[in-house]
Amino acid sequence: MRVADIIARLLESWGFHTAFGVPGESYLALLDALHDIHGFRFIACRQEGGAAMAAEAHARVTGKPGLVMVTRGPGLTNASAGIHVAQQGSTPLVVLIGMPARETDRRQAFQELDVQAMGQVIGKDALIIRDPHRIGEQLSHAFHLAISGRQGPVLVGLPEDVLAEEVDDLPQVLLSSPIRPCAIPTPKLLERAAEIIARAKRPFVIAGGAGWTPEASKSLERFATHFGIPVSAAWRRQDVLDNTNLSYVGHMGLGVNLKLAERVRSADVIFVVGARLGEASTSGYTIFTPPTIQPVLIHLHPDANELGAVFRPNLALAGDPAETLYALANANPGDVASRSVWKSDARKEYEEFTFPIQDVGDLQLAQAVVHVSDTVPPETIITNGAGNYAIWLQRFFRYRRFGQQLGPQSGSMGYGIPAAIGSAFANPEVMVVAFAGDGCALMTIQELATIAEYRLPIVIIIIDNARFGTIRMHQERDYPGRTIGTEITSPDFANVARGFGLAATTVRTTNEFITAFDVVFKSGAPHLLHLFPDRRVISPGKTLLT
Repeated sequence: MRVADIIARLLESWGFHTAFGVPGESYLALLDALHDIHGFRFIACRQEGGAAMAAEAHARVTGKPGLVMVTRGPGLTNASAGIHVAQQGSTPLVVLIGMPARETDRRQAFQELDVQAMGQVIGKDALIIRDPHRIGEQLSHAFHLAISGRQGPVLVGLPEDVLAEEVDDLPQVLLSSPIRPCAIPTPKLLERAAEIIARAKRPFVIAGGAGWTPEASKSLERFATHFGIPVSAAWRRQDVLDNTNLSYVGHMGLGVNLKLAERVRSADVIFVVGARLGEASTSGYTIFTPPTIQPVLIHLHPDANELGAVFRPNLALAGDPAETLYALANANPGDVASRSVWKSDARKEYEEFTFPIQDVGDLQLAQAVVHVSDTVPPETIITNGAGNYAIWLQRFFRYRRFGQQLGPQSGSMGYGIPAAIGSAFANPEVMVVAFAGDGCALMTIQELATIAEYRLPIVIIIIDNARFGTIRMHQERDYPGRTIGTEITSPDFANVARGFGLAATTVRTTNEFITAFDVVFKSGAPHLLHLFPDRRVISPGKTLLT
């Protein structure tokens, strides 16, 4: 049995039936071994960056590590954009990399790259399997690394001669799947946390981070209702709580409601659940300034190493959010009635902020997003990349179920389209709606070929203003009258889609969008909508100078 056959057997036994990548000659033996695994799908993407982003989204939908396969230096460097998405989003990902043969190591062989050094910079860790007889042990270790603590991407280098080498049969003990460790704070810590929150007059929850499940979302809802606490979502984690729930009061991050930011600052207890409180969630560390949050910070995170890494908590809780919140929901909540105005006012501000705003032009993006939000069933998956167009989505779309929102915490352009692909393979029974700006879409536009090949149930909505809008906005703010490099010429995306074999529609007004979206969404077939809003509109209620 070859090492490649061992890997294929392990992946099958651990329940991994889908991998994303671009085939390469350095891991042909592994592809050959996977050919004999019943039901295994190797999704050949058109560029490794798109493959890694698709695998990252697949992981977020399934709750299991995403699987990527690439070849040597060019494949890994292309994939690095998606690996960085997984690293900043704390998404478990295992990247299998075909490498030059061991005998050429450190000779700068064809397409050679220091996988270990690169993986330790852009990922959680990296290892190279040079001993064929340790393949099971080391591959198991890689998957455990990916799913433990703060989850993330792990790179695994596989020299091509190792893959072809004959070894003994696989030890049966390794056939069981790697299991994510689950911890809960001690009873004394839980009691202390409950006491602090129960005494608070203006407590506030910020929930987010990775590793959430439908059960964790239900625990959060039960806890927030029990204690009468308003809940906001960390950056691009708006689906941690049903947005129609009266405890939900908005999202932190770019485009934050200024009233929400002020309310968070005035809270007497901040309870951070699962999130890291990064730069985006804190509006560039202006809502909170490291290293402390006044007056009281309780921080719950599954990885103890994240507690105190940036903000020093008054009470640090290392544990699984679902189990911890479930336990806290049984504690004495204190005077819930005294917090009712605090909570209801926060909810009122959220509802006012999310009422559709009127911009200039015939195509109103706020109304378009609200229509999508009101039309699609809650199981529909919504993806987006990076750009100012996403502000409308974050502000006006109401996420109703955990797993509905997929956006890059890293702010990576190009994520929306490949993320839709990964989502569609993870849950083929539901529709996916992918939002992208014109600059964002052009980063991974080649993946329309993957959508067309598999006839995936995806509606792609491209919002075209013929510029890198976010950078242009910052240019006009910081260097007025001195714009450079931000005007771009985009193609006719509808014709591009048709060239890939997809149906497409050009949209210039709100009514055209509503009519077209209703038809294409109900069809269940892939379709691209090319939107032309007034290009002066840069964010809700704001226009560019030129």
